[in-house]
Amino acid sequence: MSSTGSATGLRAVSLMCLLAVAQALPQQIETRTNVIVPSTRKGCFADKANGHRLLDRASYADDAMTVEACAAFCAGRRHKYFGLEYGRECYCGDDYSGAAVNDSECSFACAGNSGQSCGGRLRLDLYANNLFTPRAPAQLATPYLGCFVDRGSPRTLPDNLVGASDMTAEKCAAHCAAYPYFGVEYGRECWCGHSAPTAVAPESDCSFACAGDDAQLCGAGNRLNAWGPLPTPPTVANFTYAGCFTDQRDARTLTGRVLYDPAMTLAQCAAFCAPYSYFGVEFGSQCYCGTAVANGAAARPQAECAMRCGGEHNMCGGADRLSVFAAAAGGAAPRNPAVAGFAYQSCWAEQGGAARVLAAEERRSDDMTVERCAAVCSGFKYFGLEYARECYCGNELVGGAAAPEEQCSYLCMGDAGQWCGAPDRLNVYVAVEAAAPAATVPAGPVTTVA
Repeated sequence: MSSTGSATGLRAVSLMCLLAVAQALPQQIETRTNVIVPSTRKGCFADKANGHRLLDRASYADDAMTVEACAAFCAGRRHKYFGLEYGRECYCGDDYSGAAVNDSECSFACAGNSGQSCGGRLRLDLYANNLFTPRAPAQLATPYLGCFVDRGSPRTLPDNLVGASDMTAEKCAAHCAAYPYFGVEYGRECWCGHSAPTAVAPESDCSFACAGDDAQLCGAGNRLNAWGPLPTPPTVANFTYAGCFTDQRDARTLTGRVLYDPAMTLAQCAAFCAPYSYFGVEFGSQCYCGTAVANGAAARPQAECAMRCGGEHNMCGGADRLSVFAAAAGGAAPRNPAVAGFAYQSCWAEQGGAARVLAAEERRSDDMTVERCAAVCSGFKYFGLEYARECYCGNELVGGAAAPEEQCSYLCMGDAGQWCGAPDRLNVYVAVEAAAPAATVPAGPVTTVA
């Protein structure tokens, strides 16, 4: 064959190879269409090869790949994120860390829907999967107590072990019907016992799916999801348990100070509310103080206050349910005391976020009292106390309006026998010489009514 013929043949072969490669590459997307699956696109991300994928929990490839198909695949395996790559590859994961890149680098159309983007070469179209529902402990008639450490010797719940490839919390409850406590561990183990577990572990430690129900949590290695009777509410410091009560977000049952802590304990809340007549715990992490059970709160069955405290094995209310404790009787009621040079006027409402009612001078102190604030404001016409520790002075009340006295429900941090306002509420005092004169009764005959 001549050299000319050989060159022509080689060019033909090269052209055919290039055509084959081009046909093998995913189609470039031209116009994106809406994705109908509930999801939130996070962007285009650089992926890694060599076994270190951005989403590395599950994957598959399909020549009919779509965004919806990948979302369903990852949701069925209970993964929070999904991503598409190279037109036909789907990846799942529970977290991600990586660099976002320009969207133009995710330019490959999905093999099963040319209007959808399915990443690129080592480029991942990444989504948060709104179909994802996390596993959770089963909700049974017996209250859920939490996740606990099980060291193995001795066992936390030592009796009547059974293992099953179709284990669920319901199956374990039936197996342990003669015992007050039961728990599931390692996905397929059921344990029974007569004593409550005590070694609390973070809920995230109990992460294994139940062998018989992928939606349920069944402990983990040396971790036990446990159920059992509610503990008897204890006496805490000077407080005794008063019951489970309703609570409203816009009209609190206990209207004093508030504390939030994901590791809440009853002792912590009792100490925080020591100056008050009542304390209450709610939703496992919220602490409220008050001088009375207010706003028409109604008693509810104890089972409605069955949420475990974040920091211990005790019950801390529930959703809009308050576990209320009352202090032993005794002590004088809080008051608005007379103070030299000033007379008490009223509880006064501020407009949240607006200018202060009293803006000339202010002071904050963790030992605030009425007398301390009066001394700070001795040259002013008015002073007011707010939020248990704040003092404000001024020569006029700018805005706001008189409010019901019960809305000024915080005790002073320096004297629990005195009122010091509340959030956006001031206990206002006025200089004696500026106080309104007392009402007089006109002279005249006196009529006596029998």
